[in-house]
Amino acid sequence: MPTMPPVPRGGAAVVAATWVVAGAAHLRIALDAVGPAAVFGFALAAVALVGAGALLAAPRPELLVLATVAGVVGVGAFALPLILPFLGVGGPVADPAEPWAIGAFLVDALTVRLAAFTLRRARANLPSRPAGRSPGTPPR
Repeated sequence: MPTMPPVPRGGAAVVAATWVVAGAAHLRIALDAVGPAAVFGFALAAVALVGAGALLAAPRPELLVLATVAGVVGVGAFALPLILPFLGVGGPVADPAEPWAIGAFLVDALTVRLAAFTLRRARANLPSRPAGRSPGTPPR
């Protein structure tokens, strides 16, 4: 099994900072929500805040993947309720002009982009395999 690449500390710190801001925005949104929307908002906030702390403590590629997935879920939580009514599925359930929702959407999208970029940088720092035979080819 291949080893995971080391994560650049600077990139991990930037991702953690944007993830904390996203978590704070989701927490603020969840405090105003009711029912399943509040539970979902608190879950996104908890994942973001705990994940950012873990990323700062021990930067690992798995945490960057988690940041990317959580960010995509946050972006979808904003975009899907606005898009689905145009497709004839349900009625409008979100206020498109709510500043906290727009802010969370933007910070989630930024977190996704920065985490993907940091993962790519970590992958680029791996040493390349020697030229010649494939790793699975048996010796002669």
